[in-house]
Amino acid sequence: MPAYPSLSRILAAGSGLGGLGYLMTRTDPSVEGVLTGLSCLVLWVGFSALPAPKRPARRTPAPPLRPPVPEPRTIDPLSGPQPHRLLMAQVVQPPAPPTQPERSDDLQPGRTS
Repeated sequence: MPAYPSLSRILAAGSGLGGLGYLMTRTDPSVEGVLTGLSCLVLWVGFSALPAPKRPARRTPAPPLRPPVPEPRTIDPLSGPQPHRLLMAQVVQPPAPPTQPERSDDLQPGRTS
């Protein structure tokens, strides 16, 4: 059963229900009522006999395109781990504190007279 019924199926159901409703509302049987009921029955059979529209053929999705395979390359050997640039910075030694020159008079007591 299709997900969306075709127009012919909808018209068949409408004519069948319409004829049934018309005949049920009439109080007395008459030639007009019987002809209306028969015409609705013919419409119902005719619309029901129409073939349902065919579904479009399912399209298979195209296979995804694969990216091109890169050429294999040789890996250059690495020289090894390198120290961080901050570890390689030159550390400047603070200058030595100035020394006081020795005075000769301090070493030897001066002459007193």
